[in-house]
Amino acid sequence: MAMALMTVSHPAGKPTLEEAARQLGVDVAKVDSAYGVVVIDPEQGLYAVQVEASAAASPDAEGKFAGPWSNPNIASFGPIE
Repeated sequence: MAMALMTVSHPAGKPTLEEAARQLGVDVAKVDSAYGVVVIDPEQGLYAVQVEASAAASPDAEGKFAGPWSNPNIASFGPIE
C-alpha cells in the first residue's frame, strides 16, 4: 500500500493519531500507526503522519493543503568507511 507524508498543526503538543486523522479529514484506519506522529517543529506545533496515498490528496478539515510531501528513504551514498 502506498503511503503519503502529511503535516498537521497542533499547538498544544503532540496530537494523537485520532486528532491528526480528524484534522486531515481521513479515517484513523488510513493513518500509519507504525510511523506514528513525528515532530517537525514543536515551537510551531507542526507534526508529520503517513496516510494511505488514496486518502492523502485532499485538503484538511479547514480547507488548507497539508501535503502529500516527499518522504525519500535515507541511506548512505557509498560504502561505510
